Amino acid sequence: MLKKNQSNRYKPLYKKFIRLRKNIKNKKKLLFGFKKKKWKPLLLFLKNKSKRRKQNFVSYEQLNYSLNRYISFYKKNYLNNLLNRKRFCLFFGGLTLKKLKKLVHISKINKTNSSKFSSNNNLINILETKLFMVLYRAHFVTSAREAKLLIQHGHVFLNNKLITDYNMLLKDGDSITLSKNYFDKIKHNIFLSNLWPLIPKYLEVNYKTLEIIFLSNDFIRSNISIHYPFRLNLHNII
Repeated sequence: MLKKNQSNRYKPLYKKFIRLRKNIKNKKKLLFGFKKKKWKPLLLFLKNKSKRRKQNFVSYEQLNYSLNRYISFYKKNYLNNLLNRKRFCLFFGGLTLKKLKKLVHISKINKTNSSKFSSNNNLINILETKLFMVLYRAHFVTSAREAKLLIQHGHVFLNNKLITDYNMLLKDGDSITLSKNYFDKIKHNIFLSNLWPLIPKYLEVNYKTLEIIFLSNDFIRSNISIHYPFRLNLHNII
């Protein structure tokens, strides 16, 4: 029982980052947890990798297939798919496998009802129209997980109504406002953010009154390549 309880304990974000070897949330504060000597090889790896980059944020063409970098196509294929799924779930605030399977099933149903978009685009469309992801895209919070906590604590209003369900799907013309008690924290997050990538085209944000208007749920028309700091590989996930 002791080993089982220990395995179910909450794992800090920087320890998840060690396995994935990518800064999924593009956060500098994430690296502050590496203080022991055993993290020195990883810090050296990240330091050398940052020197090779000319910019902090790299855009990826998400809708194209990519060739496998291994000699054998099936070599380490399971491991790559597993790490890819973990990156995807961590970026969207810690999705569970059960929740991810449900979303994939819904995306496939939407594909059969309307053959205009693929199931990959439908999956992204569902996730990006959720309330917590809109707060993250507007740079009001530093991560999707922080957005979920902000909604659960009762600081977010949807069309002047208090909302505590962070999985609420938004519709065209929905207005999102915040409680005045949390204005200072939001403005601090905006000040620390470099506002890149820019907010998507389907959002209209007033940074003076801290109000968000959801213009359209047609996320497919926006370029999703610049909104993720890693390659999604949605084909493997679905």
